[in-house]
Amino acid sequence: MTAVSAAPIRVGPRRYVSPGRGIAALDGVRAVAVGLVLADHGGVPGLSGGFLGVDVFFVLSGFLITSLLLDEVGRTGRIGLRGFWIRRARRLLPALIVMVLAVIAAAELFSAEAAADLRDEAVAALFWMSNWVFVAGQTDYFSLGASPSPLQHTWSLAVEEQYYLLWPLILAAVVAGLAALAYRRGVALTPRVVRTAVFVIAVAGAAASATAAAALSADSSTATLNRVYFGTDTRVQALLVGAAAAALLVHDWRALAGGGRILRSRWARRLARLAPLVGLLVLISAAHLATGAPEEFHHGLLIVVALAAVLIIAPVALEQDGPVARVLAMGPLVGLGAISYGVYLWHWPIFLLLNGERTGTTGWHLFALRCAATIAIATVSWWAVEQPVREWRPAFVPMLPLAAASAATAAVVTMTVLPVRVAPVSPTPGPLIESAALVAPEVPVEVAPPTQHGGPGDVRVAVFGDSIAWTMMRYLPATPGVDFTDYTTIGCGIARGGPYEYVGQELGQKPECDAWPSRWAQRIRHDRPDVVLLVVGRWEIVDRVNEGRWTHIGDSSYDTYLKGELNRALDILGSTGARVVVTTEPYNRRAEKPDGSLYPEDQPIRADRWNTLLRAVAARRADVTVLDLNKKLSPNGYYTIKVDGIRMRSDGVHPTPEAVEWLTPWLLEAVRPE
Repeated sequence: MTAVSAAPIRVGPRRYVSPGRGIAALDGVRAVAVGLVLADHGGVPGLSGGFLGVDVFFVLSGFLITSLLLDEVGRTGRIGLRGFWIRRARRLLPALIVMVLAVIAAAELFSAEAAADLRDEAVAALFWMSNWVFVAGQTDYFSLGASPSPLQHTWSLAVEEQYYLLWPLILAAVVAGLAALAYRRGVALTPRVVRTAVFVIAVAGAAASATAAAALSADSSTATLNRVYFGTDTRVQALLVGAAAAALLVHDWRALAGGGRILRSRWARRLARLAPLVGLLVLISAAHLATGAPEEFHHGLLIVVALAAVLIIAPVALEQDGPVARVLAMGPLVGLGAISYGVYLWHWPIFLLLNGERTGTTGWHLFALRCAATIAIATVSWWAVEQPVREWRPAFVPMLPLAAASAATAAVVTMTVLPVRVAPVSPTPGPLIESAALVAPEVPVEVAPPTQHGGPGDVRVAVFGDSIAWTMMRYLPATPGVDFTDYTTIGCGIARGGPYEYVGQELGQKPECDAWPSRWAQRIRHDRPDVVLLVVGRWEIVDRVNEGRWTHIGDSSYDTYLKGELNRALDILGSTGARVVVTTEPYNRRAEKPDGSLYPEDQPIRADRWNTLLRAVAARRADVTVLDLNKKLSPNGYYTIKVDGIRMRSDGVHPTPEAVEWLTPWLLEAVRPE
């Protein structure tokens, strides 16, 4: 997130104080905020609400920016918009451009889902519009199953930059209006009047924003939740809470930034020392308890956290000798806070690249590795990019046009280098909702494309199964001599009942999933195929409620149930004399937990248990052949991204079009007459 600063202010003949760096405790606040974000994205236990660290940044930005602007009004009677925007561009844009271009260069290292809209997202990030692009794309920030964009974190930078654009304009208009009114009345415009007007506007704006967030999140829908989460209008409440505190409490910013004592009253100093403890208690509680559920936003989570943050930020700035301020001013926290903007910029793509699959580690070891890499790169960014640009003082270069030209050039490079990529079709089970960019909205629950009609004597193959089989049929190339008919059902295997858990979410079973025996029997009687291809297993290895309790494969009673269902399926599919070919369940890696570990349904031992059960049932049937899809897709005995140079899965589960084409000769050999 942003580390706010401004041009140095002269204090005396030789001393310069940088307001953004003059209060060490505020760097400590930045460190706490970015630490919460890292913990949330790294899956640290007990900090499910670490995403609220962003709101701490927002409050801090609102507090500092408003303090600086009001200080400028007090010294000059006006707000220098051009100078303010130049400082913001110098501070934020160079490092952002470098990060975005680095992500573009590494696009092939991210999953096909994550990089599907990367070009548009990169351009939006460069022009500070990411949050609204994610709103328009119905991106689900809290989705566990989707592969998030490596630029998804730039939404918060967009919110802040939009605030930096609009808030100084509002303050400038307020100052001009008050000055005109004072002139007509023949009185002097005092700083107190300006601060009072700004305080009233900030409080009213924060209240309106909080009300809008609560009202919009009342319907509890995923789309509305993410509209609230990403929207500038619903997130500006934290920035305006910080602005209101600055207008109310900061009367002499230069003295404050220079370390001078502002609070003279003993009771005021005591209150300033106690308030941060209350704020920390509320913030830690929220970070521990919050999950991102819609009802939390409806009941005012964001405004509560903003108020807690301002109870920390304002007092440690006003009373820098307090116990909390001294802790926050400790060297390691100040150091992390100094590079916090770079840490926030780089952490998310680094966390996505350094995952459990690539590193072979999980938990605290993976978290430490990710943080070390992030801090190292952020330090280089601070030393090689951020500080040199901030200290650069060209004599003849117009800075605002240069900033716009830099962003535009980076956007052109992005548009030129990165081709348009189409999101792979990733059928999802029932109510599991992923980003609209990842799931084609036109995909129905069940798809039966036209049969590949062939001539007399063609082998007629009826295909039954879940979304893996559906994907194979969707991308199947021409198969002369073999006529495939698609009877697949997305999100359904042979296990019935529920609910079940998928990528950490509890989902209800779709009704059509439980009706497969009658549906399959009708289709077999109607089609009377020569061969039946059955592709199931994914929904048999999830955690599922069976006979009133949660269970999974490996439980003896549940295994008995699965054997019964599998025998029932094979009885139906072979009832007209067709030969049945049933595939093993491949190793999958749909999504990692934030700590790099696998969700239960992606654990290899579960696929192995299902495949052992499948082979045991098939061995008792002369008309059933087992086709080892797992060995084909994972020839080394573990989940494999590429085989023969071809990417096998689009999303960790479903085969890519190239993989289907590669599999087709092998598949045809299995279904043709022996």
